[in-house]
Formats: sequence, structure tokens, C-alpha cells
Amino acid sequence: MCGIAGIFGGPDPALLERMTRRLHHRGPDGLGTAVVGQAGLGNTRLSLLDWEGGAQPMKGRTGWTLVYNGELYNHAALRRNLEREGVTFQTRSDTEVLLRALEQRGLACLEDLEGMFAFAFSDGERLTLVRDAFGIKPLYYALVDGGRRLLFASELKALLVDTALPRELDRTSLFEWATFRFTLGERTLFKAVRQVPPGGTLEVSRGPDGTLNLRPGRHSPPRALPLPEREEDRIELLRERLTDSVRGQWVADHPVGIFLSGGVDSSLLAALLAQGGTREIHTFSLADDPSLPDLAVSRRLSEALGTQHHEYSFEPDTLLESLPRSLCSLEGPGEPTIVETAAPRIRNHVKAVLCGDGADELFAGYVIHSLPGPWLKSCMEGYNRMIRTGEIPQDECAVAKASLHAMASPDPAAAREAVYRFFLEGQLTDAHLRVWDGGSMASGLEVRVPYLDRSVRDVAFALPWEQRIRGRVRKALLREVARRVLPASLATVIVDRPKLAAPSAVRRTAEALDRAAREILPAEEREPHPLQRYCATPAQRLLLDLFVYLFVGKGGDLPEGFQWRELYTTHRNELTEALSRI
Repeated sequence: MCGIAGIFGGPDPALLERMTRRLHHRGPDGLGTAVVGQAGLGNTRLSLLDWEGGAQPMKGRTGWTLVYNGELYNHAALRRNLEREGVTFQTRSDTEVLLRALEQRGLACLEDLEGMFAFAFSDGERLTLVRDAFGIKPLYYALVDGGRRLLFASELKALLVDTALPRELDRTSLFEWATFRFTLGERTLFKAVRQVPPGGTLEVSRGPDGTLNLRPGRHSPPRALPLPEREEDRIELLRERLTDSVRGQWVADHPVGIFLSGGVDSSLLAALLAQGGTREIHTFSLADDPSLPDLAVSRRLSEALGTQHHEYSFEPDTLLESLPRSLCSLEGPGEPTIVETAAPRIRNHVKAVLCGDGADELFAGYVIHSLPGPWLKSCMEGYNRMIRTGEIPQDECAVAKASLHAMASPDPAAAREAVYRFFLEGQLTDAHLRVWDGGSMASGLEVRVPYLDRSVRDVAFALPWEQRIRGRVRKALLREVARRVLPASLATVIVDRPKLAAPSAVRRTAEALDRAAREILPAEEREPHPLQRYCATPAQRLLLDLFVYLFVGKGGDLPEGFQWRELYTTHRNELTEALSRI
């Protein structure tokens, strides 16, 4: 796992070096840059395969140079297939497998890749950016200098190193954040910055007048899958595909662990992993309350599976103290996360951790999937509150309005499908996966998500709704797999109980943040404010102001000794100046 950065259209080696070094936390094992014609490519490396042979940027045999952030779980099979075609290799790294596959088959090879990745390659005249099918790994880009240069990177912070990039916030994205708590589509909170979408490609070339031409593309579409008629056979099919995914993602030259939350998703992964052999398994449980029943269930399962268990509980005050560091890691106005706080400790044991994210989105595990009314009502209230200010242009709210309209369709089947797609294609990528990536990679820890495997996705998409939701039971087919895999003494307890979310700072921390925001927001600061219409609560106002201070004002760099509780006193003038720039 790594960080990548680059420039296309007259690269500046010094700027490229600064952009790449800004991602050192993502790849503490190595750093490299290369200038190839119009392209400058940089990489910071977290070595999980072939420490000696996988250095980047990696130059190919046909004039291409590659920088790559990710893991190809089927790299061994891809290597064998390429060798049968006469391709030879010099390293054991999956980076070289990807490069040789691109040389041999071009972008058609993307259909053969199973893994998580964001990468860029160039022959000096063209640049191509690629992101995996689920958007597990981030990839941002921006045009500067009147469209004559393109910047790309794994994180916003690396783009903001270039002073030519305007730091104007995107009002449409702010409206969506205020409505849903995440942004939609390819936009980011910065107007000039976009994301390569999940399953997206972007080919960049220089036009005759010097401006850059961007040609977007798509890859890895869902594949139709005829399901067996018998439910028992469907259960076995899903079990087999999950087993293959878990074991494929367990491969590394260094120890790999698993987040164990006490819920069905991560517990099933841990049980499948324990069936796979004799390698030591490290399990990690996180909470902001040591009395949570999730922790007790995780302990019992760890004992039953024979794992090396690690439990980290953080008081809300501890998590709140990490708030500015968390915002810098997550690159958005979000609450502090447990994974970001725990990652340095976990990194003492393993370099990579599996987690159960994605199961709820694929197999319809949220209450919202079966009862969307209360959530929709809350979103619509926030939407209407902002509209009533009379300050929202029509184009700023159009996408959010269309999404709400689709999910509130009078046709129950259409509404159900719209909700399913909204959470799979919106919240999963821009909220959950961003939390896991940003929070873990801040400490050079890689998070892998076995449910987000294309073969597992094919099963999930093929399921009829009664095997996603059956009465009050959500993730119905997945739960049946878990009943057959988990230790008999715990199967019923785990399968039938609710659990709390692992990566987010949960209830006690959110309540503490709200109290703190009410305390530190001066009375006069509750009056007209350039972003007030996007903030329904004091906590949202505080988070947005902190984001503006740290990213618009400081470019994503956390000032030494910064105390967020002094934002409206000691740092008031700097915040006011940053707000004036948006």
C-alpha cells in the first residue's frame, strides 16, 4: 500500500518532490519520483510484498512508467497467466504484475484485476489514472494554470502543496454534506478538485493549444450471475466466494490482522479466516466505552477461534483531543474516529488489517434499507431548512433534490432500489471507505475489505430482495452463511444481535463533541456566518470551521501545538481570514 502523486503538463521536479513527501505517512518504507516527458510521477511505499523488488515509480519495457497504490489479491494467478504468454518477471511484486499486464493487454486487463487500487501510468505523452471498482483507494485530481497542468494524488493535502490550486469550496458539495453528511458523485469539498469515480479511468493528453484533454472511461461493470435454485446452494455459493476473498486478502509478506467488532460481518470474516490454516491471527476491537457488549462478544469469539486479541477502548475526551489530527487525516469535516486514534497501536502488531465494511451496503443491512422513512424525513428537513434561507441557487441543490426524489418515489420497488444504490454508491465510498483509508493510512496501516470483492458483489446483486431482507431480518442470506460458519456456541448470539459501528466515534463521543461546540462557540459567532446555512447544529458548525481553518488556511497541515478549543479565541483572526477566502 502506498501514496501516489503526480503532475502532467510540464512537471516541476521540486514540486513533485514536495507533493510526494506530503504522503510519507502512507508509505514510510520508500519514496521515489520520476519525470517522463510531460509527466512527473511520485510514490511513497508501504511494502507488503517483495520489499526489495517493488520500488516505484516502476519503468516498463514499452516506455510506460507506473505508480501504484493498492493490492492485487489475484496477482499470483495473473503472473502465471502472463508467463504462459511469454512474459518474464524480475520481481515478486504485484506492481510488476500490474505493469506487465498493462503492457500486454492495455486497459482491457482491468477486467482481470481483483483487489483495491489507484494507479497512474504514462509514456510521457499521455497519462492514465485508474481507480478500483468500489473506490476503496482514493484518487483526486485538479486542473490548474488554465487547464494546462493536471495534478493528481492519493490525498487532497498533496494537491494543496501547489499554490496554483485555488482553495475555493464547492457550494454544491457543501449542500450535499449538510443534507447527507457526505458528498455525491465525483465532487469534493474543493471546487477545483475532483475524484476519479469508483470503476473509473481518466486518460489525459495535451491538445494543440496546450490545454489538456480529459477522456473519462469505465471498467469492471457488474457481471450477471445465474443463481442456484435452492437456497442452501446459494448459501454455499456465497460462503465459497467469501472464503476465497478472505484468504486471498490474507496474503502478504508481513502479519495481517482483522478488526473484530462483535457484529455478524467481521465475525464471519474472522471465522472463515480461522478455518484457513495455522498462521497466527491478530484480532482488534475498538470502542469509546469499555462496557459495550460488542467488546464482550468479541472477546468470546476470539477465545473460541484462538486468535491473539487486542482491545482498545478510548474515552471521549481522548478521541476529542485528536479532532484536528483526525480532520487532517480524513480530509473532511467529520467527527474523530476510533480507527485513526488506534492505528498507531495496531501498527505495532501488523501492517494490514481486514474489516467487515461493505457488507451492509451490498446485502442491505441498514435499518434504512427496510424502513427508510425516518432517515428520509430527517434529510428532507435539512434540505428544506437550507432552501428556506432563500440563499441557495437552484443548481447547488439539484443533485441532492433528485436523489431525495428518487428515494421517496411512490413506487415501493423503485424507492427501495434507489435507497440501495444511494448507500452503495454514495455513503460507502465517500464516508465509510474514506474513514478507513484516511484514518489507517495516517499511520501507514493498510485496511482491506473482503466483502468488496467483485465475485461477492456479483452474488449480492443477483439476490432477490427476500434474500436481502426477510421480514425484520436484514442481510438474510449473509446471516445464514454466518450461522453455518461461526462456532455453534456463539452463532445465535452474534447473528441475531445488533452492533455499533467500529470506525466512527460512537454515541458518547458525539455527545461530548456537541457539548464542547456549544461551550466554545461565542454568542456573537452564532450570528450570520458565510457557511451558517450548511450547519444545523453547533457541532457541524465547529467541524466545518475547523476544516476551513486547516485546509483553506493551512493546506491540510496541522500547526504544531494547535488547540482546537482555542479556534474562536487564539486562532480567531486566522479563521476569519480563511473564511474570507472561500
